[in-house]
Amino acid sequence: MRNCIKDPTKAVHAAADRLRRAIDAHLAGDDKDAARHFRAADSLSVFFWLNPCWFDVEKNVVEIAPVGDSVAVPKADRDPDRTICAQVRREVLGRDGYRCRYCSVRVIPAQVRKRAHLLYPVAVPWVTTDLRRQHAGFAALWLQYDHVVPHSHGGRSDAENVVISCGLCNFGKHNYTLHQLDLSDPRERAPMTIEWDGLTRLLS
Repeated sequence: MRNCIKDPTKAVHAAADRLRRAIDAHLAGDDKDAARHFRAADSLSVFFWLNPCWFDVEKNVVEIAPVGDSVAVPKADRDPDRTICAQVRREVLGRDGYRCRYCSVRVIPAQVRKRAHLLYPVAVPWVTTDLRRQHAGFAALWLQYDHVVPHSHGGRSDAENVVISCGLCNFGKHNYTLHQLDLSDPRERAPMTIEWDGLTRLLS
């Protein structure tokens, strides 16, 4: 049984370091150096790590119908609100921090990426409708809130069922169950505490 969809590579961890340096350079007033680090974090190595696990999620499935697995429930019987409310998001983020509970990579909230894109539109490309024209580093480290038990299988949008995840682990997991993907339950592992603020200092 594996912990995550796909183990992070050195290039993914390096992208987080490059983005940290980019933010530090920007805050120090060195826009040229910031742009250089942003471009370095948008690497083909990171893009290919995302692909095909992100673009073709069915390739992530290990076991289609394991014995004893949960099954999809009728929409009428699901949690009426799939959206994770702000209070639950704050509680989950306070518990998990800015690190994926599946693969443990450092993650960055979308607000930081949006701000970086506004400041450096060339070095931080982001076309919402085209996954291949999105900054690879920010895409890979995109902070997500994941339903461990999928909403379609009756999972609730509460802090007991929601964890912080990266983009690949969330989108790659899709609506499949842990059993279908042969994944261990991240809630059985204690959150890792690290000195990483999700680069939110860019928003200050």
